[in-house]
Order: sequence, then structure tokens, then C-alpha cells
Amino acid sequence: MRLLTVDNTRVAYGNLVALDGVSLTVDEGEIVALVGTNGAGKSTLMAAIMGLVPVATGAVTFDGVRVTGRPTHQMAALGIAYVPEGRGTLCELTVRENLLLGAYSRRWDASARADLDMVLSRFPVLSERLGQTAGTLSGGEQQMLVIGRALMSRPRLLLLDEPSLGLAPLIAERIFELIVELAREGVTVLLVEQNAHAALGLAHRGYVLEAGRIVLEGSDLLTHPRVREAYLGDTAPDL
Repeated sequence: MRLLTVDNTRVAYGNLVALDGVSLTVDEGEIVALVGTNGAGKSTLMAAIMGLVPVATGAVTFDGVRVTGRPTHQMAALGIAYVPEGRGTLCELTVRENLLLGAYSRRWDASARADLDMVLSRFPVLSERLGQTAGTLSGGEQQMLVIGRALMSRPRLLLLDEPSLGLAPLIAERIFELIVELAREGVTVLLVEQNAHAALGLAHRGYVLEAGRIVLEGSDLLTHPRVREAYLGDTAPDL
């Protein structure tokens, strides 16, 4: 079932065109990776989907409903959670307060408490830091916190922008494992990731964005010569 459709979408900042006719789809239960160089428009696309930047032309459809131009809080209420690049913890609030904010649109009931327990079981270090202010956490702990906060909303679609950026390899590996686990449990994921090999390796399908345009797409991008040369480098393992 088609969950997200971005159709011929254009976003511009004045005379600078950030997205130029971008189209992509994400089916329910899929992990879809979006790779490209810095400045290609990946984060702009995520922000456009979430209603954080205006779409000049084109359309965004979620679960069969056109949602182009809706405010961000409405997108969240529909079941889309966004974890932006740079983590975005509320540094003055505690870990517990950050997590509870993720459930702001829900009633605080047995279901919400169960979700909090689920998040803490996924990230045991957070249970040890519940009373600690988020700004005192390590980078890896902050990334766990913002993903956990997003999960508290029970999203149908999770937008992840560079979740492994700046993380130690072991922590990044845990984040990638979590993405696979979430997809198995029914959460759909659109992933922007600097580590193209990891992203395309765990994704069902992928798109390559260059200069605001989709230039490649498919389920076998890891083996595509252009992708291997431009994004995987000479050290990429043979497949």
C-alpha cells in the first residue's frame, strides 16, 4: 500500500531552486533511502514533506490524502514523525520531559506509558538518565533520545535525517539495527544518511538526489557503477 507520494515537487529559496520536480514514493512497511552529496536537497525534501518549508509546485500525499501546505503539527497528528539532522533535543529539559513531549498529541494513558517503557527498553541508557537534562548527554545518547521522542508519537512514517552523523561506529550500528527492527514492526522509514553503503544496504529501495533532482532510483543501487563511484568510493566491498 502506498503511504507517501511526493509528486513533481519544487521548492525554491528566492532565486535558488532547492528541489526541481522531485518525485518519489514510499510504501507502507518499507525502508527507503535517500542519498546524495551535501547541498543536493535531501534535508529540504524532508522539511517539505513535514510542512516546514513551502512547496512552490507539486504535491505531497500521505495515505491517500493530499497534505501539501499543511502545518507541521497537523502532519505529526496524521502519523508522521521527523528526526532532523543535528538531533534537536530540548537541552534544558530532562530526558523524561523530552520523551513525554513526543506523546503531546496523545492521552497519557496505559498505552502511552507502555510506549515509554518500550522506548526505554530499546535504549536502556536513557532509563539511567531520566532525570538528567538532555544537554548534558553525549551525542549518541542525544540521538537515541530524539528517536525515542519520535517513537512516543506512534508514527506510521518516520523521517530520519542523518541519524548516524557524528556517532561512534558501534552506536551508529545500533541505530541502523533499530531502523530495521522498526520496519519489521510496521513503521515505514524514509532515511537520509551520509553512510550510503549502510543506508542502501538496509533499505528496500533507494533514490539518488543530485542538485535538487532525482537521478537514479531502484532496489539495486549498491551495485550501480555510478553510485559505487560517487558515493561508495574505491573501498566499497565487492557485492
